[in-house]
Order: sequence, then C-alpha cells, then structure tokens
Amino acid sequence: MKILVNQDELLAGLQTVQRAISSKSTLPILSGIYLAAENDILRLRATDLEIGIECTIPVQVIEEGATVLPAKYFVEIVKRLPDLVITVETDENSNLVTITYGSSQVQLNTFDAREFPLLPEITGQHTFKINCDLLVNAIKHVSIAASTDPTRPIFTGILMEVEAGNTINLVATDTHRLAYRQLKLTGPANPEHNFAVIIPSRSLNELSRIFRPEDNLLEVRVANNQVMFKADSIMLVSRLIEGQFPNYQQVIPQEYSSRVRILSKGFCDSLERAALLSKDDLKTRSNVIKLDIQGNNLTITSKSAEIGNIHEEIQVYLEGEEAEIAFNARYLIDVLRVIDQEEIFLDLTGSLSPGIIRPADSNNTLFLVLPIRLT
Repeated sequence: MKILVNQDELLAGLQTVQRAISSKSTLPILSGIYLAAENDILRLRATDLEIGIECTIPVQVIEEGATVLPAKYFVEIVKRLPDLVITVETDENSNLVTITYGSSQVQLNTFDAREFPLLPEITGQHTFKINCDLLVNAIKHVSIAASTDPTRPIFTGILMEVEAGNTINLVATDTHRLAYRQLKLTGPANPEHNFAVIIPSRSLNELSRIFRPEDNLLEVRVANNQVMFKADSIMLVSRLIEGQFPNYQQVIPQEYSSRVRILSKGFCDSLERAALLSKDDLKTRSNVIKLDIQGNNLTITSKSAEIGNIHEEIQVYLEGEEAEIAFNARYLIDVLRVIDQEEIFLDLTGSLSPGIIRPADSNNTLFLVLPIRLT
C-alpha cells in the first residue's frame, strides 16, 4: 500500500475511528487502526468488538493495499506532523510502514491486516432516517440518566423505541432518575411494526461526538442484535444490549399537586452553590439539598457538619399546593445543564414521590428524579 494524503484529513479520520478503541482489550490487534486503500479512498476502521467505527477520506492511491497500525503512536505522530501532504507506504518484505513528510520519515511496526475483525454487515430488519442534529441533541439529554454500573447492563443502555412508524422515544434510567425524549423520524421506519432496542449509552455518546449537524440525515439500521448509524463518510456499528427494559411509563406520575415555574439559570446557579455545602457523612445522603416552596418563593437549603450551611431564596411561580422535598443536588444540576430553555416546570406530588422536570416550552422532554426522604 502506498498513498498520498493531507495531514489534516488523515488526522480527522484517525481521531474519529479512534473512539472505538478500548484500553481494556486483551487482543493486541484491537489496539490498532485498520487502513485499506483503493479507488482513491482510504478506509479507516477501529473496533473493540462492542462498537465499531469506520470512515473514509480522499487520498491519492499509488498502490492499493491494507495494513493495521498501532493507534496510540500513529495518531500522536500524525497529530504532530506539519500540515502538508504525507506519504504512507508499507513494505511487503517487513512488518513496517513508512510515513514520509518533507525530507523526514518515521517507521512503525504493523499488525497483519488479515487478522483485523470485519464490522458486521447489517442489511436492515428495521431501517429509518433521522435528523442528525435532533438525535445528537436528544442523546445529550437522556444519556445523563444512564448508569455506569457494568453489573446492571440493562441500565447502562438507552432504550430506543419506534412507534407508529414515525416517532422515536429515547429513555435512560439508573433507577434513581430517568430521562425521556421524543423525536419525529424523517420518513417512516416500518409503519406496520413497532420495535424497541437497548443501545449502550457509550455507543450513542460516541455517535453524538463523531457525527456533525452538517451530516444532516442519519440512516439507522437494526438487525441481528446490531445497530448501524451511517451518514456520508462515517459509519458506527454497535452491539445491542439484550434484556427487558423496565416499564418506564409506570413510574412517571400522570398528575401533580404542585407545579413550580422556575428560571433555569438562576435555579442551577443556586443549586451549584448549595451543592458545595451538601456533603453528608452517609454515602446514601450525599449532596442532599432541600427545597421548600411557599407561595411564589423557593427556598434552597443544605448543610454539612464539617463545612457549614447555606440558605438561598429565588422567585418562582407556584400553581397548586405548597411543598417541601429533598433531592440529590447533582441529579438536578445534571438536568439543568442539558436544558437550554429559559424556564422549566418542576412538578411534584408529595415529598416521597418523584419530581418531574420539563422545559416550560416543550412537551417532548422530561426528567424524573427520585426524592430523598426527609428526617
């Protein structure tokens, strides 16, 4: 293989696929990036067998071929090369690749390209298209509620359910909180068959980083316990999580006794200050803050035996009953940081029932946070 390629385009492609590489893999070849050159296209690929990312960039192919280079060193070297056309060439008589830039060069050992795993081919039991910007925004909203505990794999995923052929729901929960977002599909998925899958939150978080708003539409295919997302020159393939996602609709209160309309930024700023003094000796009560809604006044308090206490008041609009409730401050702050609307609704049905946060001007997003029992 011998190619001529612009340094900036090669670096962008390498940094895109590098996200699929896991530092925990025990297979040395999975620490590498696969390169295949043909028809003036360089195909880059990386995988950890759970997630795979592939992208193509334009190059000048002098000689077709394939190789696998150690990602850790290859990416760092290319990052530090001057912004010019570089040559990447393999040697048939050795396991070396030579990277030439100007009058300088560097050589790296390679892996056998024939041993690099193929990405699964997904023909599409279910296929649909969705606006990339909308999906990326939705992922950022719901992923905050996904668990990071590998002993409970179901909760490390995000439920994607397609209903009536043109609506998609994304849901995540770690059992302490829940995030929900509804989107409209571009074109029908399969009007006769609703379906639901659980996608690892890591896969969707990587998707939100590698695809750009200018990619416009994403093609999504689901089949054989795999899901594929594709737009133009980039493709991401992920395994699905097997199992039954909890019935999230059962835990979302359908009514409220108190609805509080709050300015998002001021509320978030107050919570962040209160969180500084909300540490508790008991791990289960870490970051506890108390909300007391009386009339159109919301009082936020927290205290620590070692640090001190804080008392803040902000103006709100209350509809319904006055209320008192406690939450983990971090859960509320996580929600407010991803909501970009000026105002939110906080719906309550008592001090022991979940609190529901919604953007004031949107019906397609909600966040559920379980309260902490006041003593």
